[in-house]
Amino acid sequence: MNNYFRALLYFVIPLIIGCATVPSDRVSHPWVRSLKSGQNIIPTKSIKIEVNGTTSPLLGNEQLTSEGLSSVLSYLIQRRGFIINDKKYDYLVKLTYNTSRNDKVQHYSSVSSNNAQITEFSTGSGAGSTSGLGVSIARAIGLLASSSSTVATESSDQIISFTHTISIEFINKEGNILWKGESTWDSEELNLINRITPALQLILSDLPSDKTIRPSISEIKETHVVNYYRLECRDVWFTCPALPYRILFDSPVDGTKKSIPGDIQNRNALAAYVDLIQTAEYALPNGEEQDWVDPLDITLWEKVTLGAQYYLGPQKTPVNILIKLTGKSDGYYIDECKIASDEEYSNFNMKLNSWREALSNYYDVYKR
Repeated sequence: MNNYFRALLYFVIPLIIGCATVPSDRVSHPWVRSLKSGQNIIPTKSIKIEVNGTTSPLLGNEQLTSEGLSSVLSYLIQRRGFIINDKKYDYLVKLTYNTSRNDKVQHYSSVSSNNAQITEFSTGSGAGSTSGLGVSIARAIGLLASSSSTVATESSDQIISFTHTISIEFINKEGNILWKGESTWDSEELNLINRITPALQLILSDLPSDKTIRPSISEIKETHVVNYYRLECRDVWFTCPALPYRILFDSPVDGTKKSIPGDIQNRNALAAYVDLIQTAEYALPNGEEQDWVDPLDITLWEKVTLGAQYYLGPQKTPVNILIKLTGKSDGYYIDECKIASDEEYSNFNMKLNSWREALSNYYDVYKR
């Protein structure tokens, strides 16, 4: 009898704790596309950024909004290797934005498939693509998962909605457009700057980048890590360009609502964890190289790892950041995030390079 109960507990306990699974609630990424000329863009060149636009529901000068967008775009584009120089530049980068109110009626029906917004990504998402593959495979996985889900209730609600549209153009000295990225999405949030980082990163993922660049990130005071977590992380669902599902820091079984979950190590690097989640262009799925023949195998995406290298704090200390995520029904949860050793990060980077090669081979469908 004792053996029977041991066997029963062996199967029941994992069910109580919750096993890793591919999330069913797909995040709605913005619609994105890019167009390019035959001339290559070199990421080590100098650029000047200009931002202009309108927010139709609001009145007054747009200068402060433009400056906020310019600051985020500058940060994201510098980490690709470009140099900001307003006086002597090789490329002019123009960001144009528009926000308008567009209230919607949401309808849910028990007999129809999931009506979550179906997004498109025409940059690097089709056969023969050569860039933005980490973002592209995330979109493909999201569409594959959402096609099989259904909703179980029937209701109709009117919601306040705003439509954000942005365009980014790379223009050479002769005034010719070399590359253009466009995006549009609906949001209940009027302020375009809020959570703009993943949206911009989705567009920029099609541009070349210098892989040797380490972004600089702020270090959190040891005395204020709880403050930062409460202000920026607690109960906040994040989106990642490289993943089709949302991400939460809090543990799904932690009913005590501790100040900071125990899975978060090296808490002075919290800002780096948040930055990585919102900017990662590649996510490493679980499994070995032999499992990556089919990147669309849904079981690969039950657990994923994000990684990047940063300069942390005013001393610009070089650090390796790794974040392990486990899938639950409603999204990914932080399994572990930490400053990793050089050996740990090297092992991760070798696997990530193999994953990049697997994606490149998967998308390389044409004879040459």
